This record gives sequence, structure tokens and C-alpha cells, in this order.
Amino acid sequence: MRVLALANQKGGCGKTTSAINLAASLAHLGKRTLLIDLDPQAHATFGLGMRKEDFKSTIYNVLTEDSDKRDFIENAIVPVDANLDLVPAHILLSTIEQEFVSKDEAVSQLHEVLTRLSFPYDWVLVDCPPSLGFLTFNALRAAQYVIMPVDLGAFSLMGVGKLLSMIELIQLKIGHAPKVYALPTMVDMRTRFTKEMMQEIQRTFGAHVLNAFVHQTVSVKESQAKGEPLLRCRPRSKGAIDYLLLAQEITEKFRDREAERLIEEPRQNGSPPKRLLDFALKAESAKEVYLVGDFNDWNLSPESLLWQKEEGLWQRKLLLNPGRYRYKFVVDGQWTNDPASRSFEPNPYGGTDSLIEVE
Repeated sequence: MRVLALANQKGGCGKTTSAINLAASLAHLGKRTLLIDLDPQAHATFGLGMRKEDFKSTIYNVLTEDSDKRDFIENAIVPVDANLDLVPAHILLSTIEQEFVSKDEAVSQLHEVLTRLSFPYDWVLVDCPPSLGFLTFNALRAAQYVIMPVDLGAFSLMGVGKLLSMIELIQLKIGHAPKVYALPTMVDMRTRFTKEMMQEIQRTFGAHVLNAFVHQTVSVKESQAKGEPLLRCRPRSKGAIDYLLLAQEITEKFRDREAERLIEEPRQNGSPPKRLLDFALKAESAKEVYLVGDFNDWNLSPESLLWQKEEGLWQRKLLLNPGRYRYKFVVDGQWTNDPASRSFEPNPYGGTDSLIEVE
């Protein structure tokens, strides 16, 4: 799974438009794509035709520390089209930084959520707010790649330095530095000013300017008004073609060959579909609970850590292939069978393991 953030503190640069249409284009190319709307204004959510009555949970519920409002990301995912899903935004996102003001690990909140995501996506795209605050920091921490849409206006490059400085800060604090690429938007190559600005972008980003760019066309505004990607409302327009070319370029440029091999193998072998299972344990005084078993080589890691849905109730969702699995919970270092399990099997250490069969 590759995570790509679209970020620029400057508004009106085509960031959300690019997030929507790039996600739709990747899905059109057969890539399983998830778009996360991380902007409290929820423009990407409404830009895909979604309204409040279409969903119950949002990315706010996924990230919040409030156990009464918190929910799994799997429960916040809304299907949009073939291969395209959305995690919608909510205005409450604008208040979430206050919940993490004294927590050092807060910058990795989205990263941890995506690490535990059960559904197998080829691409996760994150539409950042037009600012360089807590939410954008989270997106940059979670992403391997960042696309910075740059409109060819007089002030187009003013926010570049601040964004790159934030990425340097992330690298210094946690050793993570996503690769940043510029995407020229609202391009009209008939003007001399546009050509001069393209040269300026080239000088600023060097080899990290994408070959694809987005023309200035009325079809983009039409798609925004209709709440539909260009490929749905104007599939033959210049804008739709621009984003398809962009999707093809990043698919090739950011190719993860090993990940693609692992994704394609089940398709080629005709494997039966995976099932999403919910594991839960009531452990009111526990400080941390892990879920380990045959499905993760009995490995205690951040990926196997459960989280509290409510006080004392620890939960974890797993997407498993059909098969037979032994497993245990590890509660503050103590290996514990699942009290909800009806099947157990002796292990080589004189005890028993919980057993689950996925059909």
C-alpha cells in the first residue's frame, strides 16, 4: 500500500480537485484506491457527491481520543465507485488538535491508523487542509509521497519553502521524509507568463516536477459543480485526460514492485475472498493489549496492538484468508486465551491456544 498526500498551504491551487480526480483515475486504471478527506471544510467529500446522510462515521471519529465518538476506519469507509472508496471529513476535525496538544506521538496518529487498516488498497490518497498545522503534519508523516499542486499564478511558489521545512522537521524528529513532487495546475501554455512560471517551478523542484500537468479548462469547474470526478461527468475532456496521464505517471514512477506482486498473486491464483473479522477482549485495567497468532507469525509489534473502543474494551479488525488459525491475546505481557472462543488447541509449551476457522 502506497500513501500519497496532496498538500499546499495556498488555497485555490487545485489541491482538492487533483485529489478527487487522481483518485478516480487510479481507480479507473484498476488500482484499489482510498481517498481520505483530511480537510475540515470537507470539499473532497462533497466533491464526490457525498452528503451528511450518506455516512455515520468520518475521519474525525477515526482519529479522536474520545472513546464515546471513536470508531474503526473500516466503519468510516464509504464506497464511491468501482475500486474507489472515501473516508469523509467533518467540521469537528478543526478541533482535534486540542485533544493531542500534550502528546508527543500525536503526529503519528494517521500513520498508526493506516498501519492497522484491514482492507488491502493499492493507493491511499490524503487531501490535506490548506494549512501547515496538525492535520497536514499527520498526513506528511503517514505518506511516502507528497504531490504539491502549484497553480501558475504570481504567488504560486510562496508556500513551498514552509512545506519543505515541515518535511525536514519530520525527518529530524522521527526519521521519516516523504518524496515531494510538484504538479503544475491551471496551465495555459499560450501565454509567456505561464512558460516563465513553468521554468521557475523547474528551478525550484529540479527533477521532482511531474511530467503530467493540468490544463486550465472549464470542464474542471463543471465537475466541481456537479460533485463528480471528470471521468464520470466529462470523460473525454482535456482535464480528464490530464488526470489519467498523471495517474499513469505516478503508477510507474512510484511503483512498488514487491507490493504489486503480493497483491496480484491472489488474483492470479483465484484465491477465495478474505473475510473481515472483529476480535475483542474486555480488560479494564490493561495498559496495552496485543493480538498475535498464526496470521502474523506471533509477532508483538505496533501492527498487532489493539485499541480501546470504550473503557476497558480492546478491539482489532483483521482481514484473513480462509483457513485455520491459532491465536492469543497478550495483556500487559501476559499471554491469554480468547474467552469468546469456543475452540482451543494444545500448544508445544503445555498450554492451549485459541482457535478460529475462517471459511
